[in-house]
Amino acid sequence: MSAAPAAPELPLIEAFGASISPSIRSSTILIVGDASLGNGLIVGILRRAGFADIHTAEGAEAMSRIEALKPDLVLIDSELLERDRIQLCIDIRSDPRFANLPIIVQTELGNRVDGPTLFAIKVSDILVKPINPNELVTRVANHLERVELLRELRQYHDRTREELGAARRMQLDLLPSLPIDHGMAAAHGLRVATFYRPSSEIGGDIWGVLPIDQGCFGVFLVDFAGHGVTAALNVFRLHALVLELKALHRDPSALLGRLNDALVPVLPCGQFATFLYAVIDMAESRLRFASAGAPSPVLRLPDGSPARLLDSAGIPLGVVPGSSYQQHEHGFERGALLLLFSDGLSEFPDGNGERIGEQGLLQLVSRWSRAGRGGDARS
Repeated sequence: MSAAPAAPELPLIEAFGASISPSIRSSTILIVGDASLGNGLIVGILRRAGFADIHTAEGAEAMSRIEALKPDLVLIDSELLERDRIQLCIDIRSDPRFANLPIIVQTELGNRVDGPTLFAIKVSDILVKPINPNELVTRVANHLERVELLRELRQYHDRTREELGAARRMQLDLLPSLPIDHGMAAAHGLRVATFYRPSSEIGGDIWGVLPIDQGCFGVFLVDFAGHGVTAALNVFRLHALVLELKALHRDPSALLGRLNDALVPVLPCGQFATFLYAVIDMAESRLRFASAGAPSPVLRLPDGSPARLLDSAGIPLGVVPGSSYQQHEHGFERGALLLLFSDGLSEFPDGNGERIGEQGLLQLVSRWSRAGRGGDARS
């Protein structure tokens, strides 16, 4: 018959403690119980394992000590009366500041009531007496590592949120401002209405205005595949390219061709952009545009005919090198209306909760009152 294994020697505890990272060993630990009984043994074991910032508290002062110390872990000794242990755990978990604070509670061997009760009030762990030094140190170290990981995760989340907020503000700064919209409209006898709402903090949708001369300007609409940081970075890249190719702002098909050739070598497989660029020539009352797979524009002429979808076929930018893009021309007389939109608009539900679709948009545009919107101006 073999002998029972001996309790771990303290030198083994010291060796195990040496393997714990310094940041874990510097954590603040609060031990709650009767200082004249078991606390001294627990403190001694933890100190031999390398934990230095250890504090003790009697049961009655436990909550005030927790609020003052804001410890990384609380260990409640079994010498504390059962009702006091339970109430203390409830009080800790009732405070949102300590929702994730690890609570380890000691319980007596053979006590079958403590386990279900303590876990029901969200105690983190239970240690059964008599104390096994190695188990005590292991449990404490594991919970403190979890605390450190959660802290790092929260810091990462906060930092990411700040960076996404900055990127969102930068992206919104790329959009034309209302004074520019209305100033351009007044100069060309137009009215301009805009709406922009990304589906997440940052995304791949953007639009812009390119002044050409007194009688002519361009409007572009971009939708990069995906959402988030990658799509936003691609938007910044494309926006810079559009502004750089100023010499092509009069020629939609040539501009799209150059943009595509610039994006193909730098975009990974699976990343692409739908793009529409329209030149509105007020002097000639003409609309010229080219599309790289963008949703079809809606045009309503002032002659009373129904609104119609314009051809927007084309290969998205960044997919096939050397792609060419067809240029379309239409009259754009006084009283005409042009609707440019991303695919999010056609996905919007109608009054019955169904996808409105392009045909639903056509019906809406056709019903818009020309009198109510001032039929003497192009929109």
